[in-house]
Amino acid sequence: MTLLLRVGSVLNASNLKGFLLAVVSSAFIGSSFILKKKGLKRAGAYGERA
Repeated sequence: MTLLLRVGSVLNASNLKGFLLAVVSSAFIGSSFILKKKGLKRAGAYGERA
């Protein structure tokens, strides 16, 4: 019985790590998209089109 509890807690910890990794990576991807859009808008306001 204790072996099953240990396996269950390991699976839950693994699922939690995977979930947190997905959330953090989504935040980084979203922030890089926002920074890219701001940079493109700034470049468009000051520069000429190619």
